[in-house]
Parts: sequence; structure tokens; C-alpha cells
Amino acid sequence: MLKVRFLGILAIFLLLGISCTEEEQGVTFVTTEEVLFASGDQVRLLGRVISDQDIQIQDHGFYMSEDEAFLNPQTVSLGAKNGPGRFIGEISGLKLGTTYFAKSFINLGGEVEFGNVIELSTLEPAIKTFSPIFGGVGEEVFIEGRNFGEGTRVFFGDQEAQILENILQSRLLVRIPSPKGESKVPIRVLIQDNEVSSSTLFEYQIGTFEKVSSYPQDIRIYDNVFFQNGADRFYVGLGSERRLSFISGFQRYDLTSASWEFVSFPGLNRSYAFFTDNYVGGGLSQLGSNPLVFDPTFWQLNGEKFIQMPDLPFSTRDALAFELGGDLFVIGKNAGLVPFFWRFKVATKNWEILANGPEAFSRDDVSFTYQGKAYIVSSTDASVWTFDPVQSEWQMVSTYPGSLGNGRGMARVIGEKAYIGLFERTNDLWELDLTNFSWTRKNPMPGLPQSILVAHFVSGSSIYIMRVPDITLAGQFPMDFYRFDPNGI
Repeated sequence: MLKVRFLGILAIFLLLGISCTEEEQGVTFVTTEEVLFASGDQVRLLGRVISDQDIQIQDHGFYMSEDEAFLNPQTVSLGAKNGPGRFIGEISGLKLGTTYFAKSFINLGGEVEFGNVIELSTLEPAIKTFSPIFGGVGEEVFIEGRNFGEGTRVFFGDQEAQILENILQSRLLVRIPSPKGESKVPIRVLIQDNEVSSSTLFEYQIGTFEKVSSYPQDIRIYDNVFFQNGADRFYVGLGSERRLSFISGFQRYDLTSASWEFVSFPGLNRSYAFFTDNYVGGGLSQLGSNPLVFDPTFWQLNGEKFIQMPDLPFSTRDALAFELGGDLFVIGKNAGLVPFFWRFKVATKNWEILANGPEAFSRDDVSFTYQGKAYIVSSTDASVWTFDPVQSEWQMVSTYPGSLGNGRGMARVIGEKAYIGLFERTNDLWELDLTNFSWTRKNPMPGLPQSILVAHFVSGSSIYIMRVPDITLAGQFPMDFYRFDPNGI
């Protein structure tokens, strides 16, 4: 329509030019041609000065108003202009989703002339998508949408985010703020008095760590044993101090009184033993010896008493042990580094050899039990295997998505969720939903990433974790004891 109007005006101009004599005054006028760009708070307009002579324009530009009478207009002055031709003006600070009227103008030396009036509307803001939809505090999120004008603010729930970049009013780069009480929140974008929200909720990476204690001795433990007696008594001991001297007995932490107490062990000191909450056995009885000196003794914890059982029918160091159906299973390698898989039948007090697993598992890997099956996460290829003791069958069910570090990680079960990670020299920790085998990243554990697990326990809905810096790190480091709340925000 504007082009048709312009052609009509141009035709009149040409007719006038033909009919006029050289002595007659030339014709000059201005037109408002079109809207080149419109957003929520900004428009860009195109105008044209038409003249049959080389004119000097003192000022030119556009008027913009919410009413067609232009009673209180905004003015964009583009200054002086030499000769006819097109010009472009930009007006910012407009209201979202509002109808405006615009017209061009020229000032020919005290006389202001206006062009035709056009009607236009600014646009409403909108959120299309954002990614990632899951993340931790301080990470970055891209919000895709439109009409994110000047003064845009972004909130994750009620927490305001820092806007790092606003790209062409259509892409916001923001930093994730700290959560406040909720793990899943809408992303809200506020522009002027308008608010738009995401239909999809953003999910925070959660899990909180609280220091509850430190190991009562100023030492660094490696290759140790840990287990718990009931829900509130945790044992940490045996192993060695910096692999230089054996550690005798255990330190027992009482969760109720938040106190430590030494508990003696009637057997020989050892390192690299296998263990569960009810059994301790095998390992090495000398440090730094060549050839290795294996300890064949096997102990059961009955209440708070250690009872010596018949010696093991195999020798091993760094084997992995778990209990299923009241029986003990030990998987690892013997003194000749040949893989084995043994089962101790509690009812008969006899050991029986089982077919080897799909991989040569050891304490470098991690295990947990759930609904009558054992699960082992391979530190070699991150595969997650289940073992059914009734059918004596193995099945691969998932792949661990985090960093495997140097192996020797943690796996603990609370309800229908397993918490896996903290392999040597990593801070990764993941939640595995055992109903559908989906993974969710949790907040990393504080402290040095170059650390090794000393112990981990479950009480109620919390996991208690102790780590020590890698033996290659020099210096004094306390062995801090943390409570991890998987659902903490």
C-alpha cells in the first residue's frame, strides 16, 4: 500500500516537473516509507526526501506517538541532510505490545514538513526454549526467545540471574543463581511490566555436604577397612598410615553422641583386606614385602565381637565383597593373579567356587545390592552389571556417565536410588534411579579432587563420607567427615 502511494506521489511530481517552467520554484517533500524492524521496545523506520533540486535540509527524522494526533510525540532527530534520498531512524524505549503512529519530517529552514502517517505495533516478548534444562549454581544457560529488550531481567524461580549477554534481543546468556527451597523452578523473564515464563521447569543440580567431624588422629589412612554396626556406629581402621606402618584396630564413630572411640581388633594388622558390614578377611600381613605375604584369616562381626572363622581357601588382596541372601560373595584375584568368584554359604559355613564374572572385578570397582541382586560398576569401562545369585547370571544394565578417575569409588543405596562416584582423584557423584536406570548429576564433594575414599556409610536418608588426599600430595591434611544429603538444596 505504501509503495502504491509512493508511486502515485512520484507520478504527480513528474507531471509537475514537466509542466513547470525553469522560473517556477521546485517541489520538495518527504514520505514515510516502511517499518524496517520492530521488536518489543524498538523500531527502525525508513523515510525518503524527494526533490527536483539540490536542497539543504536543516533537520530530518521521525515523530512517534501512541495517538494519531501526535499530541505528545517522541522525536528522532537525524540532523542536517544534503540533498534528497532515503534515511533511517531508530526509536528505542517503547512500550511492549503497543500500537504506535509514525511520520517522517524535514525542516527546510523554519518550515517543518511532515510525511504520511503509518501505523505499527511493537511486539510481545516470549521464551521459546532454554538449554541446558539441568545444571548447577554458577553454570551458564542460553534462553532462546524474542523481544528481550533493554532492561530485561531473568529469574530462576524467585532468584535473579546475572545476564552475561543479550544477543540481538533473542538469545540471553545467563549465569545460574543459587536455589532457594526448590529444585525445579520456572525461568521467568521480566521486561517492563511484562513477564513471560518457561513452560518447562529448570532443574537444579542438588545435594548438600555438611562437615560433621574429623578423624580423631592426625594421620592419613590408606588401603583400610570400614563397616557399620547398625544405623549409628561407623568403624574405620586397619590399613596403613601412608603405607609406612600398619594401623591397629578401629576408630568407631557414634552418630548419636558425635564421638569417636578406639575399638581393638583381635586379628593381625593388615592392608588391602576385603570386608562387608559383617566380615573381614584376606589382605596382606606385611608392608612392602616382595614376595607378597598374604593373610588367610577370616573374621565375622557378631554384634560388637569379632569371631574368627576357618581360614580362607584362597589368598587375595584388594578383593571386592558383598552380601546377598545372607551369604557372602568375594570376587577378585588370587595370589597368582587368576580371577576367582567365591561364595561363603552361612548356613553350612562352607565356601564354593562360582563361575567368573564378565570382567575381572576387584576393589578397584564398586558394588551395591538392591532387591536381591548385586550391582557392580566397572572402573575399566564404566559398565554397570547385575548379578542374580539364584540364576547365577550376569547382565549389563547401564553405563556410569561420570569420571572413573583411578577407580575405587563409592556406591550406596537409599530407597530406590543409588549414589555412585567419588572415584580416586575425582569429585563426581551421580544418582542412579533403580526403577528406570536414569542418571542425575549431584553436587560435587568439597575438598581436593585428588582424594581417595576412606569410608562411607548410610544412616537414614544421609550418606556419611570420609576422604583423604592422594598419597602423592605432600603436607598435612585432616580427614574430614561429611554428611551428604542427596536432596539438600
